[in-house]
Amino acid sequence: MKLIIAAIKPFKLDEVREALTTIGVRGMMVAEIKGFGLQSGHTEIYRGAEYAVNFVPKIRLEIVVPDSLADAVVETIRTTAKTDKIGDGKIFVLDVQHAVRVRTGETDDDAL
Repeated sequence: MKLIIAAIKPFKLDEVREALTTIGVRGMMVAEIKGFGLQSGHTEIYRGAEYAVNFVPKIRLEIVVPDSLADAVVETIRTTAKTDKIGDGKIFVLDVQHAVRVRTGETDDDAL
């Protein structure tokens, strides 16, 4: 099993969710986050005053899938979340050693 963590632009969430559902992803965790990378924040003007935004809002997706689906999930997120502008995000893939469904006690791939 693989844990795929992706940080994407917030307005891309619905499009990415629909694309992942189409390829067979049955669930994901979503959180609003803030961060910075190459973008290093930016400045905005609010009521005539300029101020620095050091952390950029993003959406964090966490998806656990069988090994056989991992490459397709990464490629789907990459192509769907892409805007060709700085700050499109990052995708990380980690190994998952064990998973348990709380309600039934099913484990590993059966728990997904």
